[in-house]
Amino acid sequence: MRLESETGLAETMARLRAEMAAREQTSAALAVKNAELYAEIQRRLAESESFGRVLVSLLQKTVLEQVLDIVCAEAQGLIGATGSAILLLTDQAWLEVRHRLGQPMASVERLPVDGSLAGLVVRKGAPVLLNDPAASGQAQVYQWPSDLTALLAVPLHGSDGVIGVLDVVNKPGGFSEEDVRLMSVFANQAAMAIEHARLQRQAEQLAVLQERERLARELHDSVTQSLYSVNLYARAAALALTAGKQESVAGYLHELQETAQEGMRDMRLLIFQLHPPELETEGLAAVLQARLAAVEARAGLQTDFRVEGERRLPIAIEGELYWIAQESLNNVLKHAQAQHVTLRLRYTPTSISLEVSDDGVGFDPLAVRPEGRGGVGLRSITERAARLGGTLACDSRPGEGTRVKVVVTL
Repeated sequence: MRLESETGLAETMARLRAEMAAREQTSAALAVKNAELYAEIQRRLAESESFGRVLVSLLQKTVLEQVLDIVCAEAQGLIGATGSAILLLTDQAWLEVRHRLGQPMASVERLPVDGSLAGLVVRKGAPVLLNDPAASGQAQVYQWPSDLTALLAVPLHGSDGVIGVLDVVNKPGGFSEEDVRLMSVFANQAAMAIEHARLQRQAEQLAVLQERERLARELHDSVTQSLYSVNLYARAAALALTAGKQESVAGYLHELQETAQEGMRDMRLLIFQLHPPELETEGLAAVLQARLAAVEARAGLQTDFRVEGERRLPIAIEGELYWIAQESLNNVLKHAQAQHVTLRLRYTPTSISLEVSDDGVGFDPLAVRPEGRGGVGLRSITERAARLGGTLACDSRPGEGTRVKVVVTL
């Protein structure tokens, strides 16, 4: 009986030890699994943060060439490739190599969509991975150099479809499926930044076109009309001289002089608007001083420019204030018949104020019409002040001059 009892106890102990060992193995396996999951989560989190930083950096750039350079550099660094290139669709038939970085590089500048590896990526909208392009014969299609050892091409998906292809080449040891996943995510961000830069360029081109059209209208409405009037007065003076009407001749010549001076004033204004100083490098106070010297002073106005507490502000704020000052000074030149104009800039730790005042004929603000003084110009000033979140005051009375003041809280 005692032997049987001891045998049973031994079997129980053995079973318990086996169960404990199994539990320890299970716990160890779970610990390994948890460690792997934790490492994967940390890796994905770091990856997400990295993508976020890259996207912010890309969207801060508005020049397409700068964006393409960042995309190529980040793509290489992301997965350890030695070369990269971006091909963008110029139409439905061709891809243009817009940027390339590192080694090796393809020798072509553009590729047809039909019959090329890049075109295959565009048509399928899916990545292509080749870890031995020479053996597959695809390197001949791309016309890459003979030292191409690996190629990963991913589509750039824009808002309206594929806009191009991003290539990375020659990763030591070749590319993996994980590289395909990473580059696909990165390519989506890159496409967003590329479209953003393209839209910015289109907006700038549209702004340039609109500015040219505005200047053309002003040239026609002011300088061209002045030249036409000069011609009429000159002809009238010649006819009066032939008829012996000396008093009429003097009157016509006086009108001719006045009109010519007005045309010269308008021309100086247009020339300054075509070639203004660089606001970003010179600063607001400097470009306004240059404006007064180049336009108002040469038009015969006495100018007074006062600045208190000058410092640089964000270019967006300085740009809007610059154009507010321009509109105000233009109104003085065109409508005020003033002898003196004063421009004040006052900086405080929490605000900036811009004030333009003149001693001209003034006007009734309640009677302003869009085509009259303060109409279109004052509307533009009001809109710009509102964009800055500033307050606008326009004080004027007939015969008592005008004062325009904008205060912006920083």
